[in-house]
Amino acid sequence: MRFLFSKNNKKAADSNKSSPSSKGNFCAVYAISETGPVRDHNEDSIAFSFPENDKHNLIAVVADGMGGHNAGEVASKMACDLLLNYCMKNWNQHIPEILLNKAFREANQEIAMAGKSNSEQHGMGTTATSVIIKKDVCHIGHIGDSRAYLLRNDSLMQLSKDHTLVNQMFESGEITEKERDHHPMKNVLLQALGTMPTIQPQIPSEAKTVYEGDRLFLCSDGVYDALSDEDIKDLLLMKRPEFVLECLSSVATSRNVSDNFSALLIDISSGVQDTPSRTKEQNTI
Repeated sequence: MRFLFSKNNKKAADSNKSSPSSKGNFCAVYAISETGPVRDHNEDSIAFSFPENDKHNLIAVVADGMGGHNAGEVASKMACDLLLNYCMKNWNQHIPEILLNKAFREANQEIAMAGKSNSEQHGMGTTATSVIIKKDVCHIGHIGDSRAYLLRNDSLMQLSKDHTLVNQMFESGEITEKERDHHPMKNVLLQALGTMPTIQPQIPSEAKTVYEGDRLFLCSDGVYDALSDEDIKDLLLMKRPEFVLECLSSVATSRNVSDNFSALLIDISSGVQDTPSRTKEQNTI
């Protein structure tokens, strides 16, 4: 499928060029979280904030909960709250990789304890995909099957690794990429926050420098269940970020996506854009 709309063809800044200011580029965030046409409530949560009220800095999270009753939405909201609060509180105490590692492990313990203390929330868990942007460097923290993508120029790169049984089968050569994408067990998770005593979140030691014109895209699996990577790339190439999310909603709904769908679109630019400077959290029904 192709999207016949105006696209943003501006190339990312050359990596050899100096940053537009001593602090680097700015982050502008656009958010969507919807129940979708099939589910009766939303178990996704999203959150983001600008540490030190400085839009050069960002911590952002997308989480997709699971569990009986309303436990999934409880778990995803806890993950967003815990990860965001820990990173904000300890922003200058640790380097980003350690900060994310500590935040994920604390969130895992807190969610697991909450599940054990409430019979209606027993066994609840959640995915969590987060980024920290500091000094024009993007650091990833990830567990589960939500995703982080980077659009640079005309290329889309998946930064996160799906912690699923089917993806493990694909990586070991047991199944093809096409079989992986359409496998009936593709949503069976190998890791999630709150479901096991110890976790191994994906926190790459080699972070990625971000440049003006880059776009980061965090999403729950409801997005990529409805849209291929090529679809997502076409959407992200559109010039207006608000329109990107409007089209995402329209396409996911028209394709009768069976899950909730949520996304955070992060624009990297040399100038301040009109986005909220306060913390924003959303769990939309």
